[in-house]
Amino acid sequence: MAKLTPFGVELRKLRLDKDMRLLDLAAKLDQSTAFVSAIETGRKQIPDGYVRKIAQAMELSADEIRRLRGAAEKTRKEVRVDNLRGEQRELVAAFARQLDDVPNDLLEALKKIVLKSMGEELPFFRKRRGIVVPPMSTNKLRNFAEKIRDVFVPDDQLEFPIMDVLEFRLNKILPDFFLDVETAEVMGADEGRVLAGSNSIILREDVYEGACRGVRRDRFTACHEFAHFLMHREVKFARAREDTDKIYTDSEWQADEFAGTLMLSSRHLHLFADADAAAEACKMNPAAARVMWSKYLKEGRIK
Repeated sequence: MAKLTPFGVELRKLRLDKDMRLLDLAAKLDQSTAFVSAIETGRKQIPDGYVRKIAQAMELSADEIRRLRGAAEKTRKEVRVDNLRGEQRELVAAFARQLDDVPNDLLEALKKIVLKSMGEELPFFRKRRGIVVPPMSTNKLRNFAEKIRDVFVPDDQLEFPIMDVLEFRLNKILPDFFLDVETAEVMGADEGRVLAGSNSIILREDVYEGACRGVRRDRFTACHEFAHFLMHREVKFARAREDTDKIYTDSEWQADEFAGTLMLSSRHLHLFADADAAAEACKMNPAAARVMWSKYLKEGRIK
């Protein structure tokens, strides 16, 4: 299971204590969010002078600097991953072992257990089938998403603050969780990923920054990956869904249904005249809101 380095743990703690997103720290350092995330997660070595730059950017106290320097000294790379492809680096992080020791057939099997959103796909209209996961009915998914809303937001809040949850709130419940940001070069068409057995969500840099700015499609992607993390990261053996498998066993279908409910709660439907009004109030992309509105109509949730 992937874990932050001692330096990453201490830096993340300092950053969150000061209510700084990865985006905020990256701006102060004049670096990309993917670079700052790579240092925090240990994918890149700590550059010379980085602790000093962090101390200045975050206005750290002498005691905070001492703790950060101590954590930097403790951090040692156990596996060299600099020259590996993105998929291989993730597998190293997720399973903490040399790739040379992994048989090729096992490596290929592991690569299949990656839950991801791809840029050319539209929510609810994905051409790619997900992996087979334990079945969940629409009603169970709706109820689960509503319970998750109850954990993080008051009943009358319309917009679900997905990036605030991923950056600041989730790790208070799951201390080992962390949000990771990767470059477009590494991620390719994948907008987000959750590796089975991992304790992180990976977002492509442009998607992360877009979601932070309130870009609605990117917010949906973040909610979709949040669903994978909550429901599917413990999948041990995976295969793609086939024609004989029910749709409610498809990981991508489940994640879309969860994300749609999380963003547009049925408890608020009475406040909106139509799907477009709901999309505007909930900061949801209109196409996804219209799909959810149609589903709610069929389910009899809209009177």
